[in-house]
Amino acid sequence: MNLKTWLEAERGRSKALADALGVTPGRISQMADDGVPPKFMFAVRDFTGGQVTLEALVGARTPEAKTVESHEAGST
Repeated sequence: MNLKTWLEAERGRSKALADALGVTPGRISQMADDGVPPKFMFAVRDFTGGQVTLEALVGARTPEAKTVESHEAGST
């Protein structure tokens, strides 16, 4: 599961994750849209109990993944 989907599944998750990582909820929103920086990936995975996988986090930061997401968003 990707971070954005996990955050949207339950109210308050952005704030709780922000507190756990020592960042603002706004920064969590940026991470959900732009990808999680590598220094936070293990912490995000662990905080979500593995629901957000490392594969999803790494995949969201690759140029190929962003191209596919942009293409899919435009085809709806």
